[in-house]
Amino acid sequence: MNSTNDFWLIDSNFVGVMRFYKDNDHSDKSIDYIFIEEGIIMGIHGENPPLMKTRKKIVIEEARLLWQKLLNEGWQKTNKKW
Repeated sequence: MNSTNDFWLIDSNFVGVMRFYKDNDHSDKSIDYIFIEEGIIMGIHGENPPLMKTRKKIVIEEARLLWQKLLNEGWQKTNKKW
């Protein structure tokens, strides 16, 4: 993955993307959270940054389970999209 601590997945149709990244500024230091943003690829060949549609904050363990579930469903790791 990349060195900026954000991790990307793209769906099998190369239309949807998800970005997972750590929340380093949360107020409750006893629990680690991950932000997850979902969006769609823009441009015919994905030449434009994706249009991010939703953002949610979940506990890191739930994020790991979601990541694995998406990989099992055919999503693939991809490079940063902007």
